[in-house]
Amino acid sequence: MGEEKHKQAAYESVEHEGDEQLHGHAAEPVTDEPVETATDMTAEEHVQASDDTVAVDEVADDNRTASSDPAEGAVSPATDSEQDVPVQAAERVAEAESNTADELGTATEEHLEAIALKEHAPTAEAAADAHDGGSMPSWLQHPTAPGAANANDVIRHEGVDLPAPAAPGVDTQHHAASSHPERDVTAAAAEAANAVGTFFSEGAAAVRAMNAAKKAHAEAREQLDTLDRTIAEEEAELEHRRDVASRYHDIVTEQTARVKAAVKAISDAETKQKAIDATIQQLKEQLESMKADDAQAEKRLKATLDAAEAKEASAREASSRLKRRLDDAERNLAKAEEDKKNGIAAATTAAESAEARLKTLREEFAEVQRNPSANSAAYNVRANELEAQISDAMHELREARDGLPQLTAELDAAIASAKSLLAEAQKPIEAAKAEFENIREEADDARDAYETAKQESSERQRELREKVAEQEKARREQEQAASDARDEQAAAQLLIDEAEDIHAHPEVTDAIAGRLDADRAERIEVAREVEQLAAAEQNVREQTRSSRLRFTAVVAAIVVVILLLIILWLVLS
Repeated sequence: MGEEKHKQAAYESVEHEGDEQLHGHAAEPVTDEPVETATDMTAEEHVQASDDTVAVDEVADDNRTASSDPAEGAVSPATDSEQDVPVQAAERVAEAESNTADELGTATEEHLEAIALKEHAPTAEAAADAHDGGSMPSWLQHPTAPGAANANDVIRHEGVDLPAPAAPGVDTQHHAASSHPERDVTAAAAEAANAVGTFFSEGAAAVRAMNAAKKAHAEAREQLDTLDRTIAEEEAELEHRRDVASRYHDIVTEQTARVKAAVKAISDAETKQKAIDATIQQLKEQLESMKADDAQAEKRLKATLDAAEAKEASAREASSRLKRRLDDAERNLAKAEEDKKNGIAAATTAAESAEARLKTLREEFAEVQRNPSANSAAYNVRANELEAQISDAMHELREARDGLPQLTAELDAAIASAKSLLAEAQKPIEAAKAEFENIREEADDARDAYETAKQESSERQRELREKVAEQEKARREQEQAASDARDEQAAAQLLIDEAEDIHAHPEVTDAIAGRLDADRAERIEVAREVEQLAAAEQNVREQTRSSRLRFTAVVAAIVVVILLLIILWLVLS
């Protein structure tokens, strides 16, 4: 970073000398020969001028690099060569200034010779252009603040050139041009064009100058931040190495004890892990044996349960058959009683109907006998019919009355038979119920025994699996303890190796201390450069404010006009 500072000083010195030589040649009087001033330069010519300036800077950089290469060897801490760096830098700057001044003087002489070739053809337009557009902008003619970097230096260092100052004698040319009336219109047009070109050139140069100043300041600030981080890292590393070097024997003793303790912890953890593995194996064998025994017991209980359930199903089926037989007997008895009721009612109804019919026939026969008809034949026929019908009715009545007791006896016999069947069906019901209850209780007991055995075996196996899980957890803890002990051993050994390395190589610590001192000294220079670049940025900002604002306003106005023209064209089309 110190070398960059010396390069910046060389840039400023070379550019100041170039400005003086250019201004000196520009001060020579120019008669009526057209002079190509800075205002006559187009944007391409300004870029070419910037390239020329950069070329001069590159020559100076090459000279400084050539002179500084011998001093850029390996940096050794606290050597005597570091004390000669300012002297060597001053010598490199002086040599670069001399070389660059010679090259710049040669370029200037060639430019003046080109101007001298045109002295036989003077024009009023060139004089007017030099008068109106060849002067240096006012914001570059004021000297910079004391102790701050020159704004033009920053601009030229970034490859940005501003218009050069006009040469004396331009007013004389303008006065001579006014003596030719036929050229006034052409001179006025050229003057206006040159003024516009100068305005845009100065505006663009002001914007580039501001950007260059900001960029230079930002880069220097970033370099300062990087240097601060580097210094902080080197300080921490140097402090650590010195602390380790001062406590070398204590560190070796302490960390050796840590290594031994870690080795013992690893051995203990591995021993416990082996014991736990044996316990886990034993518990797993017990679990497998328990599973086999429980499976056999459950198998026997399941067979007993299946037999009890089959017996229960058979008893339930027998009970169902007895129940269906009883239900049939009850239905038969109910049907017999219903048949008796219906049969007696039907016989009684038939007797009553026959008796009513007989009564009706007798009444009709008596009526016929009381009122004999004049027609004896019809009377005899009707009387005979009534007698026959009365005889039939009497026969039916006798049959109905005589059949009722017989029907009642038959129905009573059917009821008695149904009751007998019902009694026979009811006899085994109680015994079947008692037997079924016993069988059902046996099945329930077998079912309970099977479920209880399953639950107990599951509980025993669960407890044993929990013991296995606890032992596996203990084994993992011992594995973690062994791993932690190995990490402790590795960390302690790493500290021992580091202490041994630092103790065996004190020259590395000295080299770091030397680098730190060099970086601190460089930081002072970089901080000073940052302050100067900040002041230069502020100076450029103040000097170019009006030009940048005018340039931005004009560009914005042009954009607005173009947009309005486009909108107008779209509307009209």
